Amino acid sequence: MELIEQVWHAIRTSTLPDLGVWSYVILFVLIFIEGPAITMTAGAMVGAGILRFDMVFIVAVVGNTIADYTWYLLGYFGGHRSMLFRLRWVQRNEVLIDRLSVNIHRQATRLFLLTKAAVGLMSIPVLIAAGVARVPWWRLFVISLIFEPIWNGALILAGYRLGDYITELDRGLRIFALIGSIALFIILANIYRTVFKRITHIDDIVN
Repeated sequence: MELIEQVWHAIRTSTLPDLGVWSYVILFVLIFIEGPAITMTAGAMVGAGILRFDMVFIVAVVGNTIADYTWYLLGYFGGHRSMLFRLRWVQRNEVLIDRLSVNIHRQATRLFLLTKAAVGLMSIPVLIAAGVARVPWWRLFVISLIFEPIWNGALILAGYRLGDYITELDRGLRIFALIGSIALFIILANIYRTVFKRITHIDDIVN
């Protein structure tokens, strides 16, 4: 708790060390690994005046896009003979990936759009399957070109507003408000994915 309090105090008072361009290099790496949560956190740092909105926006869009196409390229160049399919998570989804790769040429764009709209639901299996099936990269890139700026812009603005709200609270409530906001975001995202899955019948599309 003390560490979190120190981090929040640094953000609130804009006292983080000035790393220059390295701040955005680190941000890129973190977004590449875990996009939405880090993007919202970066939005809060924009609100505190630590980072620039334009740079965070560019890094978030580029980082999330490159993360997507890393999975695509792993499937494209490796296929089932690569180290990728030795990962436990990929092995658990191998049947789904195989099923997708059979007919994905006809509906790759639609499936990728649905996974994006569903906040990443089944996005990695779809990307790997698209790579294995040699789906032209530009069909997926068109979706990223439209969706990523809107999605990441919304996350940054949400983080910005969250930072403003938490700053106005009493010191003793800030940590709980921050943790509660993150937990609420995760819960709502999971609920949204479940509802979206039922409405769109994405499982039927895959099968």
